[in-house]
Formats: sequence, C-alpha cells, structure tokens
Amino acid sequence: MINEYESVLYRIRENPIEHIGRRSVSEIQSYFVGYEIARNFWQQPELIRRISFERFREWLNSKVHLYRQNMTSLCLLLAEDERQAFDLYFELYDAALEECKEDLTICNQIEMPINSYEIEKSKTLINFLFEAPIKEKPALYFGNHRWINGLWAMCSGFIWAEKDMGIENSSDAMNMELFQLWLDERYPIAKGITWDRLFDFQSLHYESGALKEFYENFEMFLEGDSPDATSKTIKEIVKNAQADIDKKRGK
Repeated sequence: MINEYESVLYRIRENPIEHIGRRSVSEIQSYFVGYEIARNFWQQPELIRRISFERFREWLNSKVHLYRQNMTSLCLLLAEDERQAFDLYFELYDAALEECKEDLTICNQIEMPINSYEIEKSKTLINFLFEAPIKEKPALYFGNHRWINGLWAMCSGFIWAEKDMGIENSSDAMNMELFQLWLDERYPIAKGITWDRLFDFQSLHYESGALKEFYENFEMFLEGDSPDATSKTIKEIVKNAQADIDKKRGK
C-alpha cells in the first residue's frame, strides 16, 4: 500500500495518460481528490507528504512575490500551455524538495495491502458521484474549467487508490470498466477513447453539457439499458412534442 504523497505524484509524471488522461497540470489535483476519497472510504489515513503543505507554501512564497494562488494556477500563468505547465509543476516540486531537505519527513511505514475482509468500505464511488453536489457545483471540485476532465481524473484517482491498497476488482473498478465498454458499443466512432473526451465532444465543448452527458449515460448504464437505447433527453423531447400535438388536436 502506498502511503507517500510524492510516490503517487511522481508516478503521474511518469505516465500522465494512464493516470490523469493527458499531460495536463489541471487534472493533478482532481486525481488526488479521488485518491484521498477512496482512502477515506476504506478508513485509511491521508497520504504522508515528504514536504508538508505548509512548508511548501512557505517555500513558494519565498520565490514568488505576493503569491496568492495555488501552484496549478501559477504554472498556467507562467507556461504557454497545459503541457508546459505540467512540466513546470514538477520542476518547482523538485526544487522545493531539494532546497528543503532538512524539513522533509521520511516515510518509514511498512507498505502492506489492507485486508478488505476485515475493513468495510464506508461508501462507494458511485454513491459519492450521485450524492455529492458535483452536478450543481462542479467548480468546488474541479475549479472553473475542464470539469469533465477533472471528473475523469478524480474517478481514476479513486480506482488507483484501491489498487494501491491491494483491493482488486472492487465494484467501483468493475463498474467503471464496464461503463467504458458500454460506451464503446453505444458510440463506436469513439471506441477506445476515454469518456471525458467523448462527452466533451458530444457537448460541443460545453462544460455543463458534458457533465449532463456523463450523468445521463451513466444512469442508463447502471439501470441496465442496452447501449442502443434511446436517451432520456430524446425520450423527453418526443414526449413533449407528442403532448403539444395532442393539445392542438384537442385531446
């Protein structure tokens, strides 16, 4: 079981596509939100940081005059695009670890997988997705842009946390995998493409529209609808159109 924040962080740098879907700085925090949610649901403590959040903020403040934003925002300000901001994020973190050597915490915990038969999971990822106000207030979780990409990264972080805890084939992991396969059948033009990119395309890059597409399709999948089933939105449109026709006919 991985207990160290930096172990997870630098794994993202090695393979950003697998973990956060793209080489983008904006999804790193969303991934960790999902990761820590999973640890919480499995009654595990927060990841240990080699450099504390407070010490890192102090270090960054010493480098940037009147620094007020988080590091993601700073990297996006200084870099030309998301990819460069991603690289800058890790350059800054590397520098902080190097210059704050005396303040680092050493993780000496023995990393052992948890016994899922002894520890009961308090809530599922699916429960969280429908209970949390993500649809109504996505900016609370993902900032002010790229909501659907942030949601995918959060779900990825959750599933990876379970893997790192030694939990194989959880109900959440199975459902997310099967959902992707269901979408591959429903939208063959996007077969093999992650659902965040699919719904971003479907909604014409409209943030709230992409979230709506996710929840509508995910609900259909969970309810057992076939991949070729008519969407609820289309059903509602047809229902309202028929009601208007009936009204005009005096029915």
